[in-house]
Amino acid sequence: MMSIAQQLVAMGYATETAELAAGNNRNMDQALSFIENDGVGFESVGGSPTEVTRPQEVEETKDVPVAAASYQCDDCGKALANDDAVMRHAQATKHGRFSESTKKELTAEEKAAQLADIVRKVKEQHEKKVQKAQEEEKGEELERRSAGQAMASYREEAREREVREAARLRVLQKAEDEVARKRVLEQIRLDREERKAKAIKVALAPEPVAPLPKDYSKTMIQFRLLDGSTVKQEFDVTEPLMMVRGWIQANHAKETPFSLMMAFPRRVFTEEDMGTPLQALNLVPTASLNLMKRTNSLEAASELQ
Repeated sequence: MMSIAQQLVAMGYATETAELAAGNNRNMDQALSFIENDGVGFESVGGSPTEVTRPQEVEETKDVPVAAASYQCDDCGKALANDDAVMRHAQATKHGRFSESTKKELTAEEKAAQLADIVRKVKEQHEKKVQKAQEEEKGEELERRSAGQAMASYREEAREREVREAARLRVLQKAEDEVARKRVLEQIRLDREERKAKAIKVALAPEPVAPLPKDYSKTMIQFRLLDGSTVKQEFDVTEPLMMVRGWIQANHAKETPFSLMMAFPRRVFTEEDMGTPLQALNLVPTASLNLMKRTNSLEAASELQ
């Protein structure tokens, strides 16, 4: 926004006059009143200065055609109304050469015309300012629209890039899935062929022939005695178990009642087994029997078995 001094300069006043009138934070009306009442000079559009006198002086010299004496700066040609104006101009510009000049006083009609011209210039300045603000606002609106269109275009391009990238990734994923599917199918085919080859090989292989049982006539039996020691003795496979028991009782357990037990598979032989041949009891070609001290519970278990 233009200051009061700048507006006065735009109206045609000299810079010194405008700054002096705008002092003490005066508004436009106060500044114009100051110029009018204090007789500060006004520069017209043509550049020829005129003097503005006080209203009382106009009334006093209304019928006098010749104006009172005034001054002019010989350095810049500026017209000054009185001694105070000369002092202010000298302080502001550092000019030192002044001379007296006599100019015609402004009539009431001329003052009114001058004020009307000032009002016109103020109005024109305001209209120019409003027009400039409107043009600036239009320019800013155009810039905003252009920026919005550019942003929309950028977003649209970004979205298209995302769509293209997503499509490219889908194509790559599909190709990778197809390769993996083919790899799995190939592995399945190879596994099927391998199983088929194994089945053919098994089918063509000769059946294993079970070895013929040997005809054992002797068996070697190891005994674990009641004291933990072991002994071995060979028997005919046709001899009954009672012969084995009789031998171990006669040689290693004369006074202690005992029972015979096979560890694996676990089996405790009873009195019913005593007449069975060793071959029938699967005690060939070797066997291992443990002696167990017979108790009432052991005898009961033996009888249950």
